[in-house]
Amino acid sequence: MSDTGDNQVAAVGTDSDESLILMTSSLSTAVSFVQETPGDLFDAPNGGALIHACNCEGVWGAGIARAFRERYPAAYKIYRNHCLIYRDNPATDIITDLRNEDTQPSLVVQRPLGTALIIPPQQSDFLLHRRRHWIICLFASKNYGSRMDSEDMIVNSTFAALKHLSEQLRVLPREVSEAGNERPQSLYSSRFCTGLFNVPWERIRKLINTVGLHVNVYHPFEASNRRARPVRMERPSETERD
Repeated sequence: MSDTGDNQVAAVGTDSDESLILMTSSLSTAVSFVQETPGDLFDAPNGGALIHACNCEGVWGAGIARAFRERYPAAYKIYRNHCLIYRDNPATDIITDLRNEDTQPSLVVQRPLGTALIIPPQQSDFLLHRRRHWIICLFASKNYGSRMDSEDMIVNSTFAALKHLSEQLRVLPREVSEAGNERPQSLYSSRFCTGLFNVPWERIRKLINTVGLHVNVYHPFEASNRRARPVRMERPSETERD
């Protein structure tokens, strides 16, 4: 683990590691690569990679993004610098427009939109919370708040970012071995894009399954998951009737 400066990013893992990723040219979305579990994302095991959706403005200001910034300030600096580099050195990319499934036309977007940034564990972040986590940023919207992209555009960008992530995971071991970091052990996330970006989870889960990434998704405990209270058979008391 090390804080090696603002430009440390993990790029692009091997075809032999199918525990993290499985890609096919015609993957059926009936196959699920998403395992959902009640719990706290930040309790994920050491060595895991935490995925979250980000804007391209270099801001983790609210929602779960703010929690990431508080827990991983060194990773936040790398993310922010990554955004500033593209602000000062504009570059474009081409992503698929999923709104027309028949033709799937292309869209020209400004980077880093539609890409993924992999940040290895940073020593100073580990010392804060004793958690050795990789951080994966999916650039899902150009901006945030009232200026965030439309739901359909966020879905387009998230799909492109997930595909970019899968490409990087294929060659990741070769890229990080010299820095002394092994590759992420597993991928973890919350139901990303469903909070402030307000995208239905079913749309995002379909993207993950289409790309073929094995992701362990943590979600809050829900009322439906709690044990049902036993039915009281005796006559209720006066205080119980209200």
